[in-house]
Amino acid sequence: MSYTRTLLIAAALLSLPLPAAAEDWLVISGYSYHFERRDEYRADNPGAGWERPSEEYPLSWMAGYYRNSYDKDTFYAGARWEPELVKWEHVKLGVFVGLASGYWTPVVALPMASFQWGRFGFNLVGAPSIREYSGYIGGQVKLKFD
Repeated sequence: MSYTRTLLIAAALLSLPLPAAAEDWLVISGYSYHFERRDEYRADNPGAGWERPSEEYPLSWMAGYYRNSYDKDTFYAGARWEPELVKWEHVKLGVFVGLASGYWTPVVALPMASFQWGRFGFNLVGAPSIREYSGYIGGQVKLKFD
């Protein structure tokens, strides 16, 4: 899926009268940087997803799709735990825990940071190098529904 197609899907989703909560976010996946530089890794990881902060717990629920660095489809679902201790005005640090297809294990627990200003934000996720998989830092842009 190309960036243009991803952006068109995102624009179409934003234009639909979806029953979104005030804090729902459209998340657009886009880029990864691998610590080990290999030609077979994709740096562009187009996709789209959804994010909603919990009203009861220091969590944000997340689900979506992207084309991963190994050129495989990845569908993910889980929650980012964001303890109050590591939260500043526009920055939340936490850990994403959930399930993701397209990797050697479907269970993931990854450090994550979220930056938000009004209706705009971005997420950074990181992973260490494990087995034959290179560690990386990935980025997502997000837009708030309202």
